[in-house]
Amino acid sequence: MKLISTILLTCQLLTFHGQLEALFDIKKFRQGDQHFVETYLYIFGPSLLQHKDTNVKNKKVEILLFIENEQREIVDYKKHVIEGEIDDINKNGILDLQRFSLEDGDYHLSLKLVDQIDTNNIEEYQQSFSLSKPKSVEFSDIELLDKYWKSDSVSKLNKSGIEMIPLVTTYFGPEFTRLSYYNEIYFNDEIRKENSSVILTQSIIVEENRKIAGQYNKLKKISTSAVVPVLNSFDLSNLPTGNYVLKLSVMDKNQLILNTKELSFQRTNLNNSMKLNRLNSVSIANTFASILPQDSLNEFMKCLAPLASNLEKNIIDNKVNEIDDTLKRQFIYSFWYNRFPNDPAYNWSKYKNEVKKTNQLFGTKVRKGYETDRGRIYLKYGPPNTITDRPNEPSAYPYQIWHYYKIGRFNNKRFIFYLPDLVSNDYVILHSTLQGEYFNNNWKTDLHSRNTPERNVDALQNPNDNQWGSNSNLFFINP
Repeated sequence: MKLISTILLTCQLLTFHGQLEALFDIKKFRQGDQHFVETYLYIFGPSLLQHKDTNVKNKKVEILLFIENEQREIVDYKKHVIEGEIDDINKNGILDLQRFSLEDGDYHLSLKLVDQIDTNNIEEYQQSFSLSKPKSVEFSDIELLDKYWKSDSVSKLNKSGIEMIPLVTTYFGPEFTRLSYYNEIYFNDEIRKENSSVILTQSIIVEENRKIAGQYNKLKKISTSAVVPVLNSFDLSNLPTGNYVLKLSVMDKNQLILNTKELSFQRTNLNNSMKLNRLNSVSIANTFASILPQDSLNEFMKCLAPLASNLEKNIIDNKVNEIDDTLKRQFIYSFWYNRFPNDPAYNWSKYKNEVKKTNQLFGTKVRKGYETDRGRIYLKYGPPNTITDRPNEPSAYPYQIWHYYKIGRFNNKRFIFYLPDLVSNDYVILHSTLQGEYFNNNWKTDLHSRNTPERNVDALQNPNDNQWGSNSNLFFINP
């Protein structure tokens, strides 16, 4: 989420200092004449460092958040430490919600995160925003939801009798099947006298042409109470890949729009047209797929595996020898059209050239380059910014550290590959700091198991860190 304005403060990836990474979001609501601002913070668990003492089983982070008025006076602040077990934090991350009650005015928010295991691992974020008197019809910000349920409990997560877990992102990847959200509409006394009810429209529109995306449109008659809560969700199963806008509007009885609220989001849907029974309807006439050489179709499908979704991988791994050539061409075309509808041919051609590079750089006598771990990472994320190559370090297997300054919305990600067989060119992924990739607490021990074959599963740190010539930890932290 990149756009930030005084109307809607959306989620941003925090500025990089150490390796600590988080997403931060601000939403504004009202309670009578009072504003309240909610802050949503999600910290990626693996980006918090682990204590060198293996007896320390927890990770913890200090959160300092304060708000200043236009005179730079602190009007409110929160300072606390969150701590949890390593495995739980690595898997689930940390979600923190805070609520501030504020008057009309201009404000400046500052956030600082300090890893308590290593206080040099920090993140800082600052944002200015304004709060003003409401219009006759006013929307709160749209809060995207990860989960929600009815509840009578009193907590920061509860609004209008609904317990809500915020979703701190506007990217809906293939793993998402629904878009759920909460919003409030505020009507002043004048509007309430003129209209006992109004029409609320809720739509998903295509950002490019501002048209409603298929059937993603709902109309509902609502009363003009002082506060009207809105809880809704859309099924995203059939929403194609693209950029969209969630749009809420209120109209009076004369169909005059009284106010509108919008939220942009991205959708990647790789499963919508990848079922074999649906591929038959895909037209490939006059496309790049119609002229692909017949004897290369299997290879062209297999080389897509580094980018493929689980459903696509299932077809590539298990169906490639069972389907006919037409279905293979339809699969390849759909694969690229789903990702790049504006120019699938160009992006296929560009990717094919990258596959050739990986085959030359990482191929072995028994595996194509794109089938290796380094080839997969190269094709999925592009070439790294730096490579540290250590083929002859004492006590360690040959290894390489790949450092990416930026991967998607993530900063400062590293991969370490090693060569346990010592002779081939097939380096195996040993550990990565990128969410979703292979995470190995024992990577140092495994890397040096050449000289320390008896592995202790409780020894998360390398026993040879202080041995002469051992630089893997230094290079991994500062590649």
